Amino acid sequence: MKRKLASIVALIILPVLMVITSCGGDASVNLIFNQTQGNCVAANQSAATIQCDGGVLTFEGSAVTPNPCYYLKANLDSMNKSNIIIAIIADSILSQSNYCIECAGDVLFNGTVSPVGSCSRKVSIVYNGTSIAEYK
Repeated sequence: MKRKLASIVALIILPVLMVITSCGGDASVNLIFNQTQGNCVAANQSAATIQCDGGVLTFEGSAVTPNPCYYLKANLDSMNKSNIIIAIIADSILSQSNYCIECAGDVLFNGTVSPVGSCSRKVSIVYNGTSIAEYK
């Protein structure tokens, strides 16, 4: 049965979070998303890179979070003939029962979207509402 929006299965195995998502009612399109456990960082800007080859979109980057204990969620916010938008958000901290060091966090992530067909689409990665990478 096809679904209009994303169907999400999340597997949390520290230090990696993997999310498998289908988008737009097409169960054959999947987003696989991985992250590392956060570390303290002096940087204050999130960034990512995107590549597309053979109908497979790959991306990697880092997200600055309020502290290193946050985890990230990703989904295919939009996928049509001309655009793909991968939305990443910093979600609540990994464990409410444990303490977390007070510093800005840096969480590394990577993922794939496949199959995407043609690599001629504009692809954007949006982190907490701000675009951090584009591929054209």
